[in-house]
Amino acid sequence: MKRMKQHLALAASVLLFSAFSGTCLTSCSDDLPTPGEKLTGNTVIVYMGAENSLSYFSQSDLNEMKAALGDIPEDCQVVVYQDAELKPVIFHLTTNSISTWYEYTEDHNSADMNIVKSVLNRIIRDFPSEKYSLVLWSHGTGWIDQPNRPQRSIIIDNGHNTQSDMGQWLHIGQLASILSGMPHMEYIFFDACYMQSVEVASYLYPYADYIIGSPTETPSTGAPYDRIMKALCKADIRAIIDGHAEEYTGNLGVLLSAVHTAEFRDLCTVTSQFIPGAFPRTDMPSTDGIQIYAPEYGQGNVYMQDAMPVPYDIRSAMYHTLSAEDYAVWEEAWKKAILHPIKSKAWESAYSTIRYGKAHCTLTDAEHYGGISMNIPRREYREQGWEDQFRLSPWYTFTLWEETGW
Repeated sequence: MKRMKQHLALAASVLLFSAFSGTCLTSCSDDLPTPGEKLTGNTVIVYMGAENSLSYFSQSDLNEMKAALGDIPEDCQVVVYQDAELKPVIFHLTTNSISTWYEYTEDHNSADMNIVKSVLNRIIRDFPSEKYSLVLWSHGTGWIDQPNRPQRSIIIDNGHNTQSDMGQWLHIGQLASILSGMPHMEYIFFDACYMQSVEVASYLYPYADYIIGSPTETPSTGAPYDRIMKALCKADIRAIIDGHAEEYTGNLGVLLSAVHTAEFRDLCTVTSQFIPGAFPRTDMPSTDGIQIYAPEYGQGNVYMQDAMPVPYDIRSAMYHTLSAEDYAVWEEAWKKAILHPIKSKAWESAYSTIRYGKAHCTLTDAEHYGGISMNIPRREYREQGWEDQFRLSPWYTFTLWEETGW
């Protein structure tokens, strides 16, 4: 899920898109690099799966990109695939220039694995580059795969060009399979909710130098592309995170971090030393005091119970579960693998704070905020199929969860 930072009138969004479509889809210079010439810099691919309730926000984000054309370096380019209320379109952005590169003649399902693969292959073929980066823009729920339920990882396409969020999702394992055949990415940036988890990272770490995202909900208005365009092009991870955080303050805050994938397997190895002893199925520790990023499971709300396992902050979980000596060892590995975690006292949530309280949308354990979530199994999850799905994640294998009995 992506949540709203502020109220944007639909009519205003339509006007923004009309202005974008009618006035800026032209080339402003004949001497800029043209598709087909291999760039020495970075090609940022923005995949907007917006055929859902976020369609209007994809249009406003496109306008933010238009406003930041001057921040695109000469040796870089941005290629945007947008599937919103109209047929899918690919836009090409360079320094002070934007054009419609390809218009699809028919609508298609942008959450279908074969479509995602086809679109990315087309972009990589048409825009050869020394480096690539990937922004995935849509709703997100993390690592779970529930074929018979609405929530399934990342990108949703309702198939009807409407505001509905009922439709097909792409699973994180499918995304990993797609990326395995692509050039290695400078980074994968999730402009979506709940995607910064160790389970997600365990699927994707081989395919990018960094994975950037949030362990909790993010605003519907998305990343501030007018602030971070240069950072995206230059793959400046710290500036991407800082620019994003500067856009949202107070109760509109965001939580972000980056996984340094070269250090991720070491984090898995160190974590595996403690998981079997810390989380035995027959004697699970209390989760009291651990930072959560969604309401506790089983509070009587049907939607919540069908949504996702509770994402717990991994650093907070380890602090409250391990001995001081073991935690100090584990924390050193966390410091190397999880970079620049940005925290906010509070952030907006789709879940009513009147009903659920504010524990899931405020930092209740700010001292041990870790910037990335983890799953802590519980018996109630079996009926949802989450136990079986957890066992499929590489994280489960890497960190020896099997030895816990889960």
